[in-house]
Amino acid sequence: MSAVREINIKPSCMSEIHGVPKSMSAQLWEKINYLVADPFPDGKLKKKLQIKKDIYRLRVGEYRVFYTFGDSWVRLLGIRKRDDQTYGSKIGTLQAEAPEHFGVDDDDLDVLLGANRKIPSFRINHDPPATHLPKTITVEWLEELKIPPAYFPVLISCSSEESLLGAQIPSHILERIVDNLFPRPLDEIIEQPDLVIQDSADLVRYKNGDLLSFLLKLDEEQIKLTEWALKGPTMVKGGAGTGKSTVALYRIKKLMERPGAVGTENVLFTTYTRALTKASRQLLDQLLTSEQSQRVRVATCDEIAREVVTACRKIGPLENAGAINEALKSVRRSFKPPGPTGFDRRLRAQVLEKLSDRYLMEEFEWIIEGRDLKTLAEYQKAPRPGRGYSLREGVRESIWELHQSFVAEVARRKFERFSMIRREALEIVRNGSWKRRYDFVLVDEAQDLAPTALCLMAEIAKSEEGLFFTADDKQSLYSRNYSWKITHPRLQFKGRTALLHRNYRSTVEIDRAAFDVLNVPTNNEEDARSQSLNSGPMPVLLKGIPDDTEGEWVARFIRQMAQHLRMKVSSAAVLVPNKNIGLQIAENIVSAGVAAKFFAGSELDLKADVVKVITIHSAKGLEFPIVALAGFAAGTYQQPRLPDDDLYQELLTNERKLLYVGMTRAMRGLMVVITESCQHEVLMALSSENWVVEEVT
Repeated sequence: MSAVREINIKPSCMSEIHGVPKSMSAQLWEKINYLVADPFPDGKLKKKLQIKKDIYRLRVGEYRVFYTFGDSWVRLLGIRKRDDQTYGSKIGTLQAEAPEHFGVDDDDLDVLLGANRKIPSFRINHDPPATHLPKTITVEWLEELKIPPAYFPVLISCSSEESLLGAQIPSHILERIVDNLFPRPLDEIIEQPDLVIQDSADLVRYKNGDLLSFLLKLDEEQIKLTEWALKGPTMVKGGAGTGKSTVALYRIKKLMERPGAVGTENVLFTTYTRALTKASRQLLDQLLTSEQSQRVRVATCDEIAREVVTACRKIGPLENAGAINEALKSVRRSFKPPGPTGFDRRLRAQVLEKLSDRYLMEEFEWIIEGRDLKTLAEYQKAPRPGRGYSLREGVRESIWELHQSFVAEVARRKFERFSMIRREALEIVRNGSWKRRYDFVLVDEAQDLAPTALCLMAEIAKSEEGLFFTADDKQSLYSRNYSWKITHPRLQFKGRTALLHRNYRSTVEIDRAAFDVLNVPTNNEEDARSQSLNSGPMPVLLKGIPDDTEGEWVARFIRQMAQHLRMKVSSAAVLVPNKNIGLQIAENIVSAGVAAKFFAGSELDLKADVVKVITIHSAKGLEFPIVALAGFAAGTYQQPRLPDDDLYQELLTNERKLLYVGMTRAMRGLMVVITESCQHEVLMALSSENWVVEEVT
């Protein structure tokens, strides 16, 4: 039936639906339809809870449906069974809104609402004792929960929380079991995001296993921005977890259904990483009609660039971090800076020696190639705002010549770099060789795209009116060396930029600790800390452990936090500075008894039933319930220098942003590891006010 009010549901309530026996299903759907048509309390089937503000309960046989409602919606919070143990000493503490009181035949809501749920304590220094499950897992119960039979043997063998949370089963299966074994308190459930049910019949399909998930419901601030200034160019900014990407997805639907739409408009939605393209595609398929979905392309900017270039020529083997680093090191070993005198050449050599490989690669990819500078004269004149460290004319000449030698070395080694492919793609589009254009181009996480990539996106839109960007300068992994308006004439966002403020990803505790790392003034609204809606455990700062025990301590933290949050061990991620350290830490975590694997960014499998060990750069745009940052060995960060060293201060700012990105990938649990040899200036200065500091002696 078509709902009078929109049905919203909490994720944990979806799990509890599976706990309702099949024999009760028809009665449950009937009562939910009745609720949607008229949610107001009647003092009988529907009553208001006296001790819970604006929460109501609906009686469905021996089950109770807890809900809230407004003028246009009904929100389902939980579905709990009333049994013998619900007759407790607090029965008389609850009253209905109707004149009569709850009698002895009603419920002990402390039990039904999960108020007595015991949360395991969290102590990093030792593993907690095994905790037995509250009931035996049986075949009959698993069948009722619609658990695939393939997982029965491993689940039936679980007798403790630890064995269940470490079981090799998919996360969504575990969540369904945990939510039914340990019903969450309604106070906790209310903090969960809302999912939108288009029709009550979809709940039937979900219980029967025919529908896997539902779309997130936007808040009022987000809804406004889905239809704000549909004629671009427009931009939405916001901190990590504020829902910028979700707004962009909903905006696609608004654009395709706007007044004047002819039904043939095509859309390009770009994500920052390949890992996000599949998830975005699945959400769009739910949001759009089949016909609309076929007119939307989801890809990364680099995929588009490769497609453009491939239409003109065959692309050779692509770069990898190791090959790039080796090529640059090889060129630097033999490079002799140009200069009019021996003194000038020695001075330039000293400045180049001061610049790290990483700094030079950023200069190549973000200034020379990123801004499509074709001559030394253009580079000499190019402004470099955001780079912090100024380069004199002679040093720029040396960097230009070093870049030329580097490009020649890459060509000799016969592999291709993404930054040069972007540059070539832009030229192809500009000269008219590539004809395809999109009515609407939506670019997510635009702050980390090089100017050539932004220009490419601007050029393949039919007009500037079809451009929509999302960005967060606090998450930029690189020194911004441009403003939007000078990057491309179409990117004129002045007066056309809106801000999102509410953080739905990280807890207040994690957001506060991460924001403190940035060390930025708060007088700029765009740089201010977002408003986190959830709370959780304080992040952990582990200090002073031997370098060779990092994996062991990380494994211990993940096991502890997974039990504390009652989440799957493999829901965790470990973020590291580089691949070599990641491989070693993954191996050490496995040795400590926790399944883990290092993934390169392009190979990340979010469904893999292991702890994901990835670089911080690869984690951009992702989120994980549990995150540990580790591996900050000497050589992975900038060594302390004089505080008035402009170059060092610029690099330190980049380090702060990188750490901020890593920390804000965490949704509920976060730990940062500082080994006994670590001298990372930013990590060493973390404030104990924002962390639970554990020092190992």
